[in-house]
Amino acid sequence: MIRKLAPALALAALLGCGFPAAAQDTIGPSRVPQVSVDQARRIAADNGMVRVIEIDLKDGHWEMQGQDSTGADVKMLLRASDGIVVKNERERPASADARCVPDKRCDPS
Repeated sequence: MIRKLAPALALAALLGCGFPAAAQDTIGPSRVPQVSVDQARRIAADNGMVRVIEIDLKDGHWEMQGQDSTGADVKMLLRASDGIVVKNERERPASADARCVPDKRCDPS
């Protein structure tokens, strides 16, 4: 009987049957962010974001929203695997529009 049972157990072990821990989806290196939330905040600060309002880890990227030193809204996206800034968008602050004179064109700089 043991001779008949051994091949069945070996097959079950190979297929993951009977061993739920082995069959579970494990977190591999591609899913674990190499860049921590603190490192992501430092990278954002190095790229001009002085105030982080929101930070989320989604689909392997840190998505951040905040403000720069002029008060402009900043949206930043960095890869969680290596910290590379994928997107860094800034909107002009409201104070920049205050310098414009209605009868003249505004200087975009």
